Amino acid sequence: MALNLNPSHGAVPKGRLFAVLGLIVLFSEIATFEILMVYPALPHMATAFKTLNIAWAASIVTLAGATVSPLVGKAADRWGKKRMIIVLGCVFVIGSLICAVATSLPMLLVGRALQGGLVGVVTLSYSLVRDIVPRDIVPIALGVVVTGIGMSAIAGPFLAGWLIDGFDYRGVFWFMAAYVVVLLPLYAALVPESPVRVDRPIDYLGVVLLGPGIVIVLMGVGNAKTAGWGSASTATMLLVGIAMLVAFVFRQRVARNPLIDLNVLLGRRFGPTVLAVSCVAYMMNAHALMIPAMLQTPKGVPGLGYGAGLTATQLAIWTCWLGIVSMFVGPLGGYLAKKIGARQVLLASAVLFLLAMFLGSRLFNAQWQVAIMSVTAGFAVGFLHSSNANLIQDALPPSQNGVGSSISGMCALLAAGIATTLTGIVMSKHVLTVDQHTRSVLYADSAFTQGYLYAAVVGVVGLVVALVMKHGRQPAQGGLTEPGNDARPTEDARPHGAGRGA
Repeated sequence: MALNLNPSHGAVPKGRLFAVLGLIVLFSEIATFEILMVYPALPHMATAFKTLNIAWAASIVTLAGATVSPLVGKAADRWGKKRMIIVLGCVFVIGSLICAVATSLPMLLVGRALQGGLVGVVTLSYSLVRDIVPRDIVPIALGVVVTGIGMSAIAGPFLAGWLIDGFDYRGVFWFMAAYVVVLLPLYAALVPESPVRVDRPIDYLGVVLLGPGIVIVLMGVGNAKTAGWGSASTATMLLVGIAMLVAFVFRQRVARNPLIDLNVLLGRRFGPTVLAVSCVAYMMNAHALMIPAMLQTPKGVPGLGYGAGLTATQLAIWTCWLGIVSMFVGPLGGYLAKKIGARQVLLASAVLFLLAMFLGSRLFNAQWQVAIMSVTAGFAVGFLHSSNANLIQDALPPSQNGVGSSISGMCALLAAGIATTLTGIVMSKHVLTVDQHTRSVLYADSAFTQGYLYAAVVGVVGLVVALVMKHGRQPAQGGLTEPGNDARPTEDARPHGAGRGA
C-alpha cells in the first residue's frame, strides 16, 4: 500500500516522507546511469560489433527520449505520473536486457532506444513530487531530488569501470536491468500516485510536430560537428526541424485540445525560465566536454600550458568533488528557493559557473587547483538544478504540469546538444596535431581558453535574463495553482483556464 503523504490528518511523519523521496531519488538516478555508465563502454562495444558508428549507442538514447517526451508528459497528466514512470521502467528493463544479449549493432540500438524513454524521468519526478508532497515542503523536496543527479555522477564512472573490467561492457546493461527490477516493486508499492488528472484528448499532431522537430534539430546540430554548419545536410535538418517547431506553435493556437496552453509556453514565467536555465546550463555542458580533454592530455608536452596525463579512473578521482558538492547543495538550493526565491538561487548558479569558466581558462593541471574548480562547479550545478525545478513547477498549473515539465526537459537536451557541438567546433579551430594511428587530438591552449570564453558569453546572457525576469523573485510556493483552485491539486483538476497569468 502506498505511503500516505496527505497532511489533512496531521503532520506527515518524516520517516515516511524520506522513504518516498528516497525511492524517487534512487529511481531518478537511472537517467544519469544510462548515459554516464555507457560512455566508458563505447570503445568495448565498437570492438565487439566491429563498427565505427558506435557513437549512435549514446546519441540514440537522447533522440528517442526527446521523441517520446511530449507524449509521455501528456499521458502522465491524463493517466498518472507514477503510472507512466512504472511503465517506462518496465520498457527500460526490456531495453537493458536486449542490450545485454545483443549480437549486432542494430539490436543494440533497439535496446538503447527503449532505454531512452527514461531520459526524462527526472523532470517527471519533479512533477510527481509537486503533486504528492505537502505544499510547504515541495521546494526543499525538489532540491532533494537533485541529490540523485550528484550521487549517480559520482558512482557512475567508478561502477562502470568495475563492471567493464570484470564482466565486459555487457555487465553495465545487466546491472541497469537488475537495478530497475529491484526498485520497481518498491516504487510501485510505496510511492503515492499523483491525484491530478487532465481528462481531455491528446493532440497527436502536436506530439508529432514537437518531439520529432526537436530530434531533427538535435540531429542537425550533431551533424554540424562533422559536416559543418554550412553543409546542405546540416542546413536541411535545421530548417526542417525549426519549421516543425514553428508549425507546432501555430497548431497549438488552433487546436481544440492543444498539447500545452501557449499562455503557459510563451508566458512570462515559463519562457524566460527555460531561456535563462538553458544559457546557464550551456556553461555546465561546455565544462563537462573540455575538462576530460584538458586533464587526460599527457603532462609536460612542449608548448602546452595544460595536461595532467590522467587515466579515466584518475580523472574521476580528481573531479568527483563536483558530484559530491552538488549532491549536498541541491537540498540547500531548495531551502534557499523557499526562503528567498528560486530566481536568486539561479543567479548564484550563473555567477558561480562564470567563476568556474574563469578558473577553467587558467588551464589548471594540479590536483588542488582542479579540486577548487570542481567544488565551484559543484555548487553551481546543485543550485542550477534546484532552482530550475522550483522555477518550472511554479510556472506550471497542475493541468499543464506533466507536459510542461517534459518540454522543459527537451529544451535542456537541446541546450546540451548545442553546447557540446559549438564548444567542439571552437576547439576544432585550434588543433595542433592528430595522431594518425589512434586519431587522438592535441589542442593548442587557445582551444580551451576560447572554449571557456564563449561559454561564459552565453552564460552572461542567461545571467541577464535571470536578472530582468520577474518570475521567481518571491519565495518558491511549491507549484502554480489553477485560477480559482486552492493550494493543492485535486482529482478534479482540469485544463480550463490553464495558464492565465502565466
